[in-house]
Amino acid sequence: MALMRSYALLALFAASASTIGCDKLKAARGGADGGAGDASIAAPGTAAAAADAGAAIATGGKLVGDVPGWAADKPTAACAVSPAAKARIALLAKGDAASLVEVAKLVTETGADACFATRKALAQGLNDGGFDRYSKKKLDEALRFWKAALTVRPSMIIARYNYACALALVGRGPEAVAQIGELAAVASEEPAAQNFLEKAKSDDDLKSVRSDPAFQASLRASSGVLVGPRKEPETAAKVIALLPEEYRKVKPSNDAIPTVNGWVTYKPAVQSFWTWRPDGKTELLIATLIDDPAKAGKPKGDMNVDYGAIAILERRGSGLVLRLVRKTGESPPTAVAAGKNGSVTFAYEMPCGGLTGTFTWNGSSVDVKEKRCQDL
Repeated sequence: MALMRSYALLALFAASASTIGCDKLKAARGGADGGAGDASIAAPGTAAAAADAGAAIATGGKLVGDVPGWAADKPTAACAVSPAAKARIALLAKGDAASLVEVAKLVTETGADACFATRKALAQGLNDGGFDRYSKKKLDEALRFWKAALTVRPSMIIARYNYACALALVGRGPEAVAQIGELAAVASEEPAAQNFLEKAKSDDDLKSVRSDPAFQASLRASSGVLVGPRKEPETAAKVIALLPEEYRKVKPSNDAIPTVNGWVTYKPAVQSFWTWRPDGKTELLIATLIDDPAKAGKPKGDMNVDYGAIAILERRGSGLVLRLVRKTGESPPTAVAAGKNGSVTFAYEMPCGGLTGTFTWNGSSVDVKEKRCQDL
């Protein structure tokens, strides 16, 4: 499934974030919620607000309110979250439904009406609380939290995506599609929105609306040559199943390397995905891989058969075809970025130093050019 707590847009770096899979990404906090810097709340009921086609949700007798449409954050003076607000937000982040009172009251009592840092923290806490409710399969409560998060901060893309997923899961398909449409409307200016539109293609939470023409039209709003990085747990499982045997286990040639019955067994995992569109008709996925996520960030011994890797797959309808996979030394690539003329560049570390490479699509397969240690 795919709901998230928070989603950090890491620009070019492949190995930085962790997630779960309607994207409740639990790990990195920050930028991909759709806003940056200081801001103020867009008032529900204005021209910028969009009702979700349902009655306002009541929680504990208090009104959460309709969900406003996406609205950019607006700068305000620098400020800090008070200790009292932090304590209140911490309860919300744990999914404490009793703490979810009327949004206007929450905003005032926490000081979010005068401080964007508090507003951002409050919206994040509400998003996290929604994740808690979702993980406990209490979708109606999760909807309340995500609806409140969007009322507090309409620019919060991750909460809007989560809200859309939950709507689809409870059978409110048209409303879910409308929220995905909100992301499509700002995809050209918000990279995080493009990432979530790409994720929506394979997210099981949204499968009930996948054939909806309006949903399909929204997905087409993501059209960058390279879109990412992001997490896709459902897709990651499919990629791992396509890997050759050498990415699952090897027989090392050096007797000093510890084995079990002569084999080193791996637990390969995808760290990040990018969508690559080298031309107007081809859609490829780039995945960075690690042989075992438990090893991420840990020092390497002198004798090991650890690996990082990069894979390219072609999307064929709902299926994937592995077009290329290659190891990048002992660790995953350090960067993936758009290159010239629809190409993709990548960088990785080897014992001899930092190396770079380029992928190009020739119409039927991927060509690779990369520096080697002897080229340094």
